[in-house]
Amino acid sequence: MKNFLGQMQVLTGEEVEIIAENTILKDYKKGSLLLKEGEIPKYCYMVLSGCVREFVIIDGEEKSTAFYTEGDKITSYTDQGKGFASKHYLECIENCILTISTENFEEELRKLVPRLDAIIIEVAKEKSGKEKQEWTKFISSSPEERYQNLMETRPTLLNRVPQVQLASFLGIKPESLSRLRKRIHEKNKQA
Repeated sequence: MKNFLGQMQVLTGEEVEIIAENTILKDYKKGSLLLKEGEIPKYCYMVLSGCVREFVIIDGEEKSTAFYTEGDKITSYTDQGKGFASKHYLECIENCILTISTENFEEELRKLVPRLDAIIIEVAKEKSGKEKQEWTKFISSSPEERYQNLMETRPTLLNRVPQVQLASFLGIKPESLSRLRKRIHEKNKQA
């Protein structure tokens, strides 16, 4: 945790110590569900190691909507504490080590490190802008372009995520993903 926080060059050594001492870490086994549809989200997480998948179930079929890996923050209580039920699931698809926080915990931490408010706001703005750009690019691209973008921006997912979940994330069937991979491989061989 200290190593990760130390990479954030906006924090002083003392602030890193305070945050690390007060942060709750928990190990989760592959297959653990952190959140189910219909539950009231209570926790936010940050992935220190492992991979977490966000998905929804539509007409009995799982649709992967996001993958979170090392350094990614997972904010489940998007309703600002209003108690709305989740519309998605969060599942560890690898053994994971996650930080766990609640709104109350974050408030207490901000009292201990007052500058944290400004840092959190900047991180949230950056994350929101990045997600908007990614979503716009995603919906305006073909499945092949989506896959190539994934190869460029998050290549480790290709080996970490089961093909059926990856295909779902790309909006295609697993068989189509196999054909797409083969076609891209052939193109790369010829180049």
